[in-house]
Amino acid sequence: MKESVCSDRPKGFGLIEVMVALFVLTFGLLATGQLFFIASGSGSLAGSKGSAAIFAQNTLESLAALYQQNPSAEDLAPGGHGPREFQATNPADETVLNRYAVSWIVSPVPDPRPAKALDAKLVRVTVTPISMGGASNNRLPFNKTLQIATIFSPTMR
Repeated sequence: MKESVCSDRPKGFGLIEVMVALFVLTFGLLATGQLFFIASGSGSLAGSKGSAAIFAQNTLESLAALYQQNPSAEDLAPGGHGPREFQATNPADETVLNRYAVSWIVSPVPDPRPAKALDAKLVRVTVTPISMGGASNNRLPFNKTLQIATIFSPTMR
């Protein structure tokens, strides 16, 4: 005959243990959700900055070509110019991906030598994401303003 062994320990999990496990699981899932949000925002930001960099580079290249033809052109006069609006479209279905306002500031290049002047122009191009109405659209994980600067000088002609 077998004797039954009686144990004083209850079998299974207690209420406190289940609540602690649910608490840990809940915060783990919340952290995972945030991770997915950040990852999707990073991809969108990279695409937006890539498009903005292309528009800034194209603007600088067209201004450089204009400088080579006519350094005293109106678009190269000292001061602010623009904004000009551009949009990036999906080549597959022609949907608009991003809209940008491109503006630039032209200023003389300071010469550190006293009483000397450089025959060069500092050009700063700013690309700002905009919404359909033309208002600035800087939503932090998705869009950012981009600035690129260069110097045009007679040696590049």
